[in-house]
Amino acid sequence: MSRLLFSRKNKPRASNNFDYQLVKKTQNRSIPALSQAKYLFHFLSKPEKIIFNACLAIASASIVALLGLFLYNHLSFIPRTGGEYSEALIGQPKYLNPIYASASDIDNDISSLVYAGLFRYDETGGLVPDLAESFTISTDTKSYDIKIRPDIRFADGQPLTANDVMFTIDLIQNPKVASPLILAFQGVSLERLGDHEVRFTLKAPFAPFLSSLTVGILPEHVWSASNPESLQLSKNNLQPIGAGPWQFQKMIKDTTGRIDSLTLIPNDEYYGGKPWFRTLRFKFFDEYGGALEALRSQSIDGLSFLPRMQNLRLNNKYINFYELRLPEYSALFFNSAYQPMLKNDDVRLALAKATDKDAIILNALEGLGEPIDSPFLYHDHSDDDKSKKIEMNFEEANTLLDKGWTRLLPEEYFTLRHNSLAKDFQKTSSSTLTPTEEENIGNAIRSEMDPTQLFYRKDKSNNILELTITTADTEEYGRVAEQIAMMWKTIGVKTLIEKVATGRLSRETIKNRAYDILLYSEIIGSDPDPFPFWHSSQTEFPGLILAGFSDRAADKLLEEARAAADDDTRLDRYQKFRNLLTDNIPAIFMYTPIHIMAVNKEIKNVTFGIMNTPADRYSEISKWYLKTKLKWKN
Repeated sequence: MSRLLFSRKNKPRASNNFDYQLVKKTQNRSIPALSQAKYLFHFLSKPEKIIFNACLAIASASIVALLGLFLYNHLSFIPRTGGEYSEALIGQPKYLNPIYASASDIDNDISSLVYAGLFRYDETGGLVPDLAESFTISTDTKSYDIKIRPDIRFADGQPLTANDVMFTIDLIQNPKVASPLILAFQGVSLERLGDHEVRFTLKAPFAPFLSSLTVGILPEHVWSASNPESLQLSKNNLQPIGAGPWQFQKMIKDTTGRIDSLTLIPNDEYYGGKPWFRTLRFKFFDEYGGALEALRSQSIDGLSFLPRMQNLRLNNKYINFYELRLPEYSALFFNSAYQPMLKNDDVRLALAKATDKDAIILNALEGLGEPIDSPFLYHDHSDDDKSKKIEMNFEEANTLLDKGWTRLLPEEYFTLRHNSLAKDFQKTSSSTLTPTEEENIGNAIRSEMDPTQLFYRKDKSNNILELTITTADTEEYGRVAEQIAMMWKTIGVKTLIEKVATGRLSRETIKNRAYDILLYSEIIGSDPDPFPFWHSSQTEFPGLILAGFSDRAADKLLEEARAAADDDTRLDRYQKFRNLLTDNIPAIFMYTPIHIMAVNKEIKNVTFGIMNTPADRYSEISKWYLKTKLKWKN
C-alpha cells in the first residue's frame, strides 16, 4: 500500500510536501524522531497556532522567572574594591595641615581624610576615641589622661607616639605659628606619661574639652625641621602625611601654578576599615559654573553645598540630591563699634521687628532653611517656654523709629542730600556751583535713590538712617541681603548691600571688623558652647565675635556654663545668656540653612551621618562604592 502511494508515478504535489516528508520519516520507525517536531507547526490551524504560541510564551516566561527567582534567592550584588570618586571643590587648597585647615572648608575637607585625631565624631554625632585607646577624667574635670593606641602608624610607616601629640599641641600653642586653633588650647598644659600616654591639664573646668582633641596629629619626624615662623610656607602643607584613612598621592598644577586636582589613595597603614574606592580625586574650580558643567557632563561625580536653585539646572536622571544639615546659623551681626547708629536700642529692635525670616527662607532660599531666634539650634533651648523672642511687626518697627527719626518724603530727602553735597563742595571750592555741577549733583542723588522706597528717615542732626549690609559674593547671601533691604526700606531705612569675594571677606573685612552689618554664617560644632563667638575676650581677631558686643553679665554666664559639670547647670546658664542676647539684640539670628549635595547615581550606598563640620560629609565615605560583584548567599 505504501509503495503504491509513494511511487514515482504518484509522487505528491508541492502543497503536500510536508505530508510526504512526515510520513517518509515515520517509515521503518515505531517512535517518532525529534526532527519530526519541526513539521508539527505546519499542521496546526490558525487558532491552534495562537494557542500554541501563547503556551510557549508562558512556558518561556515561567522558566525565566523561576531562574530569576533562583538567582535572586541565591545570588546578591556586593561591593568590591575599585573605582574612583571625584568631587568638585570651589577654590584652592592652601594648608592641608590640621593646625591651619579649620580656617578653610577646602583645606579642612581634605585634611580630615588624611589626618586623624585622638577623638572623632561618629555617624550619630557622638564623640568617640579615634587614635586614643582609652581616657580618664579627674574628679575636678581639669585633668585628662589619654592612652594612645600602640598600633598606630603614619602613612609613611613611622609609628605615632606621645611625642607626636605633644609636638602638635606645642605648635598650636606657639603664637609664632599663628594657628586659628590657639584659643582652644589657651591655658592647657601637656605632660608625657609614657610612649603612648599623655595628660592634658586645664586651668579651669571646660566641659567640651574633648571636642578640641579631634584635631589631626602631625608627624614630628616630618615637621620638626620646619621653623615655626615659616611653617605656613612649608611644602608639607600641600603634601600631607597623616594617620588617617587616606594618604596623599599626587597633585596636578597648570602652567600658571594653579592647582587643578589632588588625588588621595587608601592609607594601608590605617588601623581602621578599608574603603571600597581605590582613589579619591578632588578637582578645583574658581566658581560654581565650571563645577556644575563638570557635574552635568559627568566628568566629576559629586558637588556639595550647591547654590540655591542650581540643583534645578542639573539632570536628575543621573544625579541624586541629598540634604546636608550642619550645626550652623546665619545671622545679621550689628557692629556698633563701627556704625554708631547701631548703638541705638530702638534702631536694632526696629530692624529685628522688620525682618520676616519665613519670607526670606521661602523667597531667597527656596525653603531650604529653618528660622531661628538665637545661636542655639537645639530644641531643648529654642522651644523652652522661658525663652524670649522678638516678634515680627512692621507697624511696631515704624513706631519705634518714629521716636527719634523723622520721616522724609523722597523729594525732601533729595533736598536734604543736595544741600549737604553742595555744602561739601563749597568747602573745597571758593566759587559757586555751576549749572553743570548742579546737574551732576542732582544726577548723583537720583542714582542713589530707590524709586520703590516711599520715605526715608533723619535724626535731629539731619543724619540719614543709612546702613550697609556686607556679605559674601554668593547667590545665596545676595538673595537674602536683597530681601532684607526690601523689608527695611518699608520702615524708612536706606539699606545698601556690599558684596565681597569670600576669601577677601574673611581675610580683610572680618579681620578688620570693617562693616556696619555683616550677613554671615557660623558653624558652632557639636557642643552648643557659644564662648568662642560671644565672650568679650574674643572681640579681636582671631576671636570670632562678629558683632560689636561686650557684656560682663554675658561673659559671666558663658564662663559658668563652661565650668559646669552637670548639664542642668549649663542649660540654665545658656538659657539666661540667650535671653540676655534677646534683650540686647547684638544680632538678628536668621536661619539654619539646609545644604544640597549632588552625587552621580552610579555611586552606591551614599549615606551621611550627623554633621558637625562640612568635612563630616566624608565620615561614611568608606562605605560608598562603585564596583560590584556577584556572590552566592549563604
